[in-house]
Amino acid sequence: MAIREQVGILVEHVECGNFIDAIDTFYADDAESFDTGGIHTAGKAALLEKERNFLTTIATWHAHEAIDIVVDDTLAAIHWHFELTRRDGKHSTLEEIALQRWRGSGPDARIVQEKYFLFAPVGPKS
Repeated sequence: MAIREQVGILVEHVECGNFIDAIDTFYADDAESFDTGGIHTAGKAALLEKERNFLTTIATWHAHEAIDIVVDDTLAAIHWHFELTRRDGKHSTLEEIALQRWRGSGPDARIVQEKYFLFAPVGPKS
């Protein structure tokens, strides 16, 4: 099941700041996510709502980039680096690994499960 191309297009969407479109396009209707801390969100509609709510807290994005991407069969792991300023003026740097399980292949492949692992920011890209 070839998902590599879909993962690459998803990354392009996110790096361009098209977060809502990325979820709408690349997540299955029955997709679920598990955030650090055990927060479980089920269904594309709920994932879209959660993302829209999160985006209302952001004043400015300074960076949203994939540092590393690993794809193997139906699994993808993306190391994301985000820098942002929230509406309350607080600046945040976030690093996370998104571990994704995909269903299908080619242009029909969709994310069915995603788990996020946050960690302390690392140094500059080498």
